[in-house]
Amino acid sequence: MEFDKPEGKPDPTVGWGSDVAAQMLHRFGFPYISLNPGASYRGLHDSIVNHLGNENPGMVLCQHEDHSVAIAHGYAKATGEPMACVLHSNVGLMHGMMSLYNAYCDRVPMFVLGATGPVDSSQRRPWIDWIHSTTDQGGMVRDIVKWDAQPSSPDALVADMARANLLTRADPPAPVFITLDAGLQEASLEHEVVFPDLARYQPPAPPRPAKESIAKAVALLKGAKRPLVLIGRCGVSMEGWKKRVELVERLGAIVMSDLKLRAVFPTDHPAHVTEPFNQFSPATRAIVAEADVILSLDWVDLGGAVGALKGQPAAPARVIANSLDQTLHNGAHANHMSLAQIDVFMAATTESVVDDLLEALPAGKKDPWRGKLEKKAKPAVDPERVTMDKIGAMLRASFPDPDKVTLGGLCRGWNCDLWPFHDPQAYTGKDGGGGIGSGAGISVGVALAMHTRGRQTVAVLGDGDFLMGASAIWSAVHAKVPLMILINNNRSYFNDELHQETVARRRNRPVGNRWIGQRIADPEVDIAGLCTSYGAVGIGPVKSVSELQAALAKGVAAFNEGRVVVIDVHVNPGEERSARSTIEDRKTD
Repeated sequence: MEFDKPEGKPDPTVGWGSDVAAQMLHRFGFPYISLNPGASYRGLHDSIVNHLGNENPGMVLCQHEDHSVAIAHGYAKATGEPMACVLHSNVGLMHGMMSLYNAYCDRVPMFVLGATGPVDSSQRRPWIDWIHSTTDQGGMVRDIVKWDAQPSSPDALVADMARANLLTRADPPAPVFITLDAGLQEASLEHEVVFPDLARYQPPAPPRPAKESIAKAVALLKGAKRPLVLIGRCGVSMEGWKKRVELVERLGAIVMSDLKLRAVFPTDHPAHVTEPFNQFSPATRAIVAEADVILSLDWVDLGGAVGALKGQPAAPARVIANSLDQTLHNGAHANHMSLAQIDVFMAATTESVVDDLLEALPAGKKDPWRGKLEKKAKPAVDPERVTMDKIGAMLRASFPDPDKVTLGGLCRGWNCDLWPFHDPQAYTGKDGGGGIGSGAGISVGVALAMHTRGRQTVAVLGDGDFLMGASAIWSAVHAKVPLMILINNNRSYFNDELHQETVARRRNRPVGNRWIGQRIADPEVDIAGLCTSYGAVGIGPVKSVSELQAALAKGVAAFNEGRVVVIDVHVNPGEERSARSTIEDRKTD
């Protein structure tokens, strides 16, 4: 990572309102702050550059506010720690709101700073400061952040930022938002500000499950003959990973995991009976129906998995579940999902539940009670035709140690069985809120975190999603953060073609028109050329297996030299793995 270097020495004096905010960011230990410039926080911008020397935090310049949030989102996914980002006044906040919703749904920590024109209207410049001033700017995002504030004095700024830092890190994590008054930023300090000892403002330890709940859960699990563990939200530690494996093996259970979330369990373990998925298929639902006890470790949509008050019929199994997610639910958005039927419900983190269950259950190791779900054989194809399976196999083979690679994003059709997950940082999950154009920015954020932790970041993204956020890769190039992205380019918003086909069939209308308003053609986008213009190594379009082999060799060589690489791979529409078979299950995603 390389930061832009300021001229001269930093001014150590804390003399301005914005210096206070910069000092707090520094004291929180944020290494980076992502931003797209704006006059509403020009005071803070100066403080980060000329007071802190553009270090701790150092600026990650972005071409769009959506990327500012998405990069911080990716960083949090990779590390479990918050990163800071800034959004310029009301207009920048509106630009960044989709990515902020993604981060909220994904339950990641994030420290978001906004700014408004001077609250004191007599300080506002004509026209521009008026249209960039909002009476209650935090109200625009209050239902998709954990907490917000708009401090009106330097002392209040210190207190509110300390509270926000504590809250975003506390379980369950979620973004926080602080609005900075432009007038306060640019005002000189009238007295010396006292900065607190932040060691006394730390988040509490995660809540543990009640002893009575653990006792009930243990009784059910001891009597289970066909236990199923649904592993959802978990932390990033390898210790937690190993304990989940131990728990599953003690129970003789089988496991399912969610492709929307990070890697949580070794996918080639005999107990992991099917590859991670976005939504249940008829085959995986049948396995749920076989189980007699289901242990849900903070599964994202438990009602959809085991039966809800309204929706799927109840699973015959007894259900044990833990989550803290209910503390973030509000009536504004339905990311609380359907209401699940639960027999033992524990308001605790996954890690604390696993710890307490391991302490209470007898030691030992049992084989899983059923084998892996068999896959349907796929028909043979032309050896030169590019498919997602070939991309996955050849990409993995391009790295001498694939377990040192973090998959920072995966498109639809990816075959997880071709690249097993062996640790929590093998794969960081999807965007959380189904927001569009997020893949490139999140991947940059993952790479920002991983490149200092001895791992390389690779992402496989769809063409539509990538094109909406392509300029995010400029930030990685500018900061010299290595990243490799492969584009699954079917020249279409093909998932939506399938949706239009579904509707047309139901209405007995021509399915041949499904492409209208969906195809990214006439002209096709030169993705490699576009990325080259951003300073990346753009390769493609790749249209055959032979070309893919050469492209990967060239791309990995540049990647290993620290470059940002984007390889445009043409995969014909409809050849993505399982694309048509699951459209009815996908609903609106």
